[in-house]
Amino acid sequence: MKPIYLFLSLFVMLPLSVDARENTIRFSVNQAVKAAVADNPYVKEAQEHINAAHQAVRRSRADLFATAGLNYAYTGLNEQPIMKTAQGETPTAHTRQYAWNLTLTQPLFTGYALSTAVEISKLGVMDRKILKETTILDLARDVKIACYNLLLSRKMLMVAQSEVDSLTAHWKVADRFYNRELIPKNDLLRSEVALADSKQTLEARRADVISAMALLNRLMNADINRTVAVEDVGPVPDAETDLHSLVESALDRRPVIRGLKNSLEQALLSEKLSKSSHYPTVSLQGRYGRNGDDITGRDNAYTNSESAAVSLRIGWTFFDWGKTTAGVNQARFHTRAIRQKIRGTEALIRQQVKDTVLRRDVAKKNIQTAEKSLAQARENFRITNVQYAQQVTTSDVVLDARTFLTRADSNYYRSVYGYMASLADLDRVIGNMDPLIELKTK
Repeated sequence: MKPIYLFLSLFVMLPLSVDARENTIRFSVNQAVKAAVADNPYVKEAQEHINAAHQAVRRSRADLFATAGLNYAYTGLNEQPIMKTAQGETPTAHTRQYAWNLTLTQPLFTGYALSTAVEISKLGVMDRKILKETTILDLARDVKIACYNLLLSRKMLMVAQSEVDSLTAHWKVADRFYNRELIPKNDLLRSEVALADSKQTLEARRADVISAMALLNRLMNADINRTVAVEDVGPVPDAETDLHSLVESALDRRPVIRGLKNSLEQALLSEKLSKSSHYPTVSLQGRYGRNGDDITGRDNAYTNSESAAVSLRIGWTFFDWGKTTAGVNQARFHTRAIRQKIRGTEALIRQQVKDTVLRRDVAKKNIQTAEKSLAQARENFRITNVQYAQQVTTSDVVLDARTFLTRADSNYYRSVYGYMASLADLDRVIGNMDPLIELKTK
């Protein structure tokens, strides 16, 4: 059986479990993505923007309905108002005047401005939903790659530990041969230097694991110092190979395309909104008021204490030095710009899909090459150790063989996890949303 299908798990794991002895939290890649999306602050921020956009719709829709207003005023005069006539002076009002008015205004026609504003605000909600989806897609890719990076770091640590163990065993053999005067001193020294270098590499690999855990924890909005472990990937999966299908999927799914099309609709509506200034506006207003010398406005000896009126108001700005026309033209040019941007973005997406597929295919081929190289390196190291034990080769050859094995091991794991990372990149490029993820964009 090929080594790739013997790609065993680094740990024996239970999903989202905690090992009390190691205090290690364990989960699969999909569970890490789901947990990150559920608790990531950037996703929550995007949801709050959606909530705000819903309120913008509510606000713009309110402009379609009647508004009511109340005002109250008190005026104190130092002298009583009078009217002078040939017969003498006649008082016309109280020195203390209390007045209040209740008004009700209903817009009847605004040149479609209010209804268009409502439609634009609805598209604003869609904009925010698309932004949240983009945030989730980016986060899902980053979490997947962080998981693969953690798995790779642990494999590299394992390789480094294996190298230290091998070179320690070789140093012991070399020391025994030196004590029996079978090898020169410099052969022993080479073994000691190589062992020291491998121990330094081992410490660096331990640091890499800690750093990879911190990155994954940050993406999951968790304590960066907690110890986590990820289920290994097992046999690497096959992927879609039809470039045309992938491109069509990307053009259909990518949030950026849907966002631009949404922006195009907004631009068209903005053009309509600008044209509304060409039309007159019509509104209906009702008013009820009181005016008197007491706080309720009921007592008035000079005129009616109560009054009511209904008025129809029509306004039309028929000349504004081309301001409205300029606004319409501005919106029209903006619409054209978005159409061009859509064309350019579609071409860019096609290129991105092709480049990502090429990188994925290279990574898949590298697995096969690295797999064969690893088997050869292991056999070479085994034979070289046997030859050294029989004193038919030198320490240099053994150290070189170990270096080749370490490099082959490392290249193999890098190619495997590089391939998995390329699949995560491809999912992002084509806008493939993980079915486990709930958008919750109400």
